Amino acid sequence: MNFLKLKFVQKEIPIIKETHQIIRFIISNKPHKLKLLLKKNDINGLYPCKELNDEVSPLIAAVAFQREGIFSFLLHEAANPNTCSRNHLQSTLHYASFYRVPIFYVHQLLAAKADPNGVINNQMIFPLTPLQAAAFNDRDDIAEALISAGAVVMTCAFTSPQHDAIDDKVSKMMHRLASKGFQNCSKLRIFVDLDIAVKQKSPEEVFQLFDHVMLLENPQTHLSVLDIMLSDSGQRETEYRSKGIKWLKDKHKLNLYIEGAVENFTNLSIEDQPVVVQNLHSVFCTLTEIPNNISLAFIPKLLELLSTKMLNHKLLEFVVVALYVIAQKTKMKDDWDWDFIKNFGSGISAYINTNHSSSTDYAYGIFANLASTEHANRMFTSIGLTSVPVEILTVAEMRMDDNLKKSLRHLQKYLIHPSPASDDSISADKELLAPKKKKKKKRKNKHQEQNDELHNASSDLSTASIQESVSSEIQPVITTCSKEHKWVQISEKWIEKLEKLSKKEDVVKVGSIVFVNNDEFRIAKGSDGTEVFLGLREDGTEVAVKRMSRSNYQVLKNEESFLRLPKLDHPFIVRYMDFAEDENFGYLALQLCECTLDEFLRDDVPEEQKRKLVKEVLSSLSVLHGQTPQIIHRDIKPQNVLLDVCGKARLADFGISRRLPIGQTSLHTKGAGTKCWMARENIDEDVDVPCKMSADIQVAGMLTYYILSGGHHPFGKKIECEYNVYRGQYSLQHVRDVIAKNLIEWMINKNPKERPRVKDCLAHPFFWSRLRKIEYLKSIGNEEEVRNYRATDKCLLDELDRDVGEASWKDWKQKFPPELVQKMDGKGKYSENTAGLLRFIRNLLEHYPEDAEHIDLMATFPDLFGGVYVFAKNKGWNSRVSLRRMFQRHIRWCDEHTQPGGPGSRLLCACPGVRRTPPFSHRHTMNVSVNGVGGRCETWIRYC
Repeated sequence: MNFLKLKFVQKEIPIIKETHQIIRFIISNKPHKLKLLLKKNDINGLYPCKELNDEVSPLIAAVAFQREGIFSFLLHEAANPNTCSRNHLQSTLHYASFYRVPIFYVHQLLAAKADPNGVINNQMIFPLTPLQAAAFNDRDDIAEALISAGAVVMTCAFTSPQHDAIDDKVSKMMHRLASKGFQNCSKLRIFVDLDIAVKQKSPEEVFQLFDHVMLLENPQTHLSVLDIMLSDSGQRETEYRSKGIKWLKDKHKLNLYIEGAVENFTNLSIEDQPVVVQNLHSVFCTLTEIPNNISLAFIPKLLELLSTKMLNHKLLEFVVVALYVIAQKTKMKDDWDWDFIKNFGSGISAYINTNHSSSTDYAYGIFANLASTEHANRMFTSIGLTSVPVEILTVAEMRMDDNLKKSLRHLQKYLIHPSPASDDSISADKELLAPKKKKKKKRKNKHQEQNDELHNASSDLSTASIQESVSSEIQPVITTCSKEHKWVQISEKWIEKLEKLSKKEDVVKVGSIVFVNNDEFRIAKGSDGTEVFLGLREDGTEVAVKRMSRSNYQVLKNEESFLRLPKLDHPFIVRYMDFAEDENFGYLALQLCECTLDEFLRDDVPEEQKRKLVKEVLSSLSVLHGQTPQIIHRDIKPQNVLLDVCGKARLADFGISRRLPIGQTSLHTKGAGTKCWMARENIDEDVDVPCKMSADIQVAGMLTYYILSGGHHPFGKKIECEYNVYRGQYSLQHVRDVIAKNLIEWMINKNPKERPRVKDCLAHPFFWSRLRKIEYLKSIGNEEEVRNYRATDKCLLDELDRDVGEASWKDWKQKFPPELVQKMDGKGKYSENTAGLLRFIRNLLEHYPEDAEHIDLMATFPDLFGGVYVFAKNKGWNSRVSLRRMFQRHIRWCDEHTQPGGPGSRLLCACPGVRRTPPFSHRHTMNVSVNGVGGRCETWIRYC
């Protein structure tokens, strides 16, 4: 399918019959004549080109015909990389994909400010984005460059067979990039698949497919999966919205969704903020009460959105109506101070003086709901509000909204007869009511302190429940119940005890949590006095109730604060369920799991299951380290990894976790953790040490070995463990897989600076798919030393045989069908060594794919990949251009202050192939281009 012939736009494309002289000079590569012509012609003009059947700029032609010298000259002369061709509506970035140009053209265009999204003058004029064009042409390298430059990953805006084909290409490309561990593609691919599913499947099917990731946030747009479903504007809008609200209620996620959406609101683009406003409005309408902390946090953000004056009439009305619902359903407004009320009133006052509309009605409705606040008189006076216009009252009477009718009537009465309790008035009964007033004043002061804290940092939401907005002055009390308790059975291991608990008469009830305080129902006990009991919530949800004395209360509150973060609602993190407290204890209700990792490994576990567990543990750590700012767990150990009823590993116990200060990579604190499960730098608990993510990595490496070995520690038994950790002495004898050993050794490195990041661990060949491993063996089979192995130094081939192991290569021809060996040997016999085997595999895959389909190479030669990888790594082959694509390259700056573009910039390095033995740090000085900023900088480049 030729992309340029697809009819994405309804217009006839004229046939170009001649090529302009300027374009001819570019095609024939005559820069001197071109320069003379450009002195008299526009460098950004569009000129006909018969070869492209398009009117293109000189820069587009230089890209399409790959004239590097002319291309560099045009960029130097400030040619516009965003100029659009006339016929096909394509930019330079589009043509780079269509004509298979080398990737450095794209890097240069992006450095010259080519828009990665194809936006010109704030408008999208192209039928497809540059990223979609790259996907259509299978240019993953261009896609990587575009995404790194800020290209938004999206599907086509229209639905047709041609557009569906593009969407399918984008989806496949994102899955490929995700498998390489590229940036945030593992999340972005979910949103691509979601867009496709919404176009092609029923709402019921879409909800089933994405049930497990509904609150996952798009790292580019910051919209969640649920946001996109709720905002569907097609024929099934109502169905998506009702199913979304039902999902939040059924999963008890209302609280989590609202807090996350409000906290994340300022991260959204101005175009996406109204989407979330509409979604939250739909959710708010289902509630009977909105907690004060949500109102204090969200109202200023909505007022700021109104002040932009960038909303159309419909979206403007949604924002005003949302503010009306918030003002109406927030019952506790006593602590809304004067500054807050003043800003609220002035922000809405602009909508009571405009031509009558629904926004005007609801603006008056907002003031009606503010009339009960302490500063209402003062606010109404400041904005000059003295009455409700007759036409507003008349229209309101005709509406179906009874609440709005009553509110406006109440406001009109209030404005005609204002409350005498104005800010400066003095009650005649003040002295008679002094005792009550004093008590009320204390309460007011308490609310005022809370309000100051929330008002000054509105994004830092408290943990009040949405469904059960309880005053902070009311503490849960312990009671006993004598009725059968609701129970929704999920667990298999605890079913008998939970059944007994559900029928138990004498139970402890604190808040909405029910449990029995005796040894029979206690499932864990910590050294610090923490106890964990089986429990139930009032709605029947099974929970593990973690009880901790108030003397050690901060640890429990710290854990609760982390688990309530919206982004930690993740399949690999134990789920927060509830929290309560009494005079003596704090109670944290968590998702009930079946067992700890320690208990699970006591039975024989298949190797594939162990590999899955390792990946899940590292994925959970990736969630923490991927936060902004990052979270350090600090207590990773087998007892803190729990397995749920589906056998999925979930990281637990965040009591001593810490968040890094924004913009910093370490936090000075005393060493913490559990004996034998602490990083080398944290062993001395009495010394202040920089707390870094690398500490979590070393302990995760110990845990990786513990899982793969079936319960052994790489640094030995308890009596010698910490000594060995400090000395860097370990043994991996209980793990046979050399690739696994390579990963573990990297993670438990004595030097924190040499340890990988968690995303590097997840990109390690240990987690590669079978197909990727075969592709690697195929690539090795085409390296010069293997391709011409008869001319290769014998010592090198012997070393390859030793690293791979005789069991893999000895008599290898006997493991293939004789007729296949005879057929391939017919063009020259293959040697019976590792090099001969690798070359045989390469040619088999390349020239005899039908035969290769029937042979499971990984099962036939289980140790071949590991041995070859280690050999190639030790010889520096993996850093070669021909193999480098198989790996993620890590670039680190030696001096952050010399980095052009600042932290987070992308370095484009064209360093020639280095032939040292990795792992190593290659230091050199070179010209660099970072996000379009040129300079000269000393850098370090690390290869795995």
